[in-house]
Amino acid sequence: MTNSEMGGRKDRTDRLKQRKQGQWSTISSDLLYLASNLYKLSEKEASASIDGRTSKVVFAGIPLLLTSLSSLIIECESIGVVTPPTVDLSQPLPKLLSEKYRMSGELLKDFESLCEIRNEIVHPVPLPTGTNDNWPEYLRRVKDKRVAVEHPEPDTHYTFFAQMASHDLFAWAVVITREAYKAVIHSYPDRGGLLQFFLTTFANFAPPKHDPPPGGTS
Repeated sequence: MTNSEMGGRKDRTDRLKQRKQGQWSTISSDLLYLASNLYKLSEKEASASIDGRTSKVVFAGIPLLLTSLSSLIIECESIGVVTPPTVDLSQPLPKLLSEKYRMSGELLKDFESLCEIRNEIVHPVPLPTGTNDNWPEYLRRVKDKRVAVEHPEPDTHYTFFAQMASHDLFAWAVVITREAYKAVIHSYPDRGGLLQFFLTTFANFAPPKHDPPPGGTS
């Protein structure tokens, strides 16, 4: 890791742990709005594809969904607060949502898988997975949801990244992210009116094809 990379990470971590002077503003709603526009673009690309589901816009949209969620959590922990947060905001999102926002059950498992899909996209390793269907075994629960692009021949499989280029995968990611947003926002009942408008942006997405998994928050 270069000195510049180390300096950047330290600067961002310091901003999470300390209250520094200067101005700041929320950005999560802008990021989510952009993700909703990418969703519409992905829907158009999928509709124009041969199989009706292939869309490479997914590779931009899914990471942006989780980026908006990360920003929302930071904002919720910082609005109207002048002291450093009591929770470690630099820890992985699944751990944070489980311990701070009480996400549990199948929803938490799906969210963990969504984060790994994001990691596969932003840290790509486009090499063989070692499995018969070219899909990593540790992400089998996602493949089992039938949201990946499938080859018309049952014994033939596209590459891992070609399978991920699926608008259905994007739609599933939207449902999981929406439930995560709810878990965070409902943790602040005293700010309901202030935060509730964040959920209205999800209305810009097409009606989801996938119901939220059981479990939710406890």
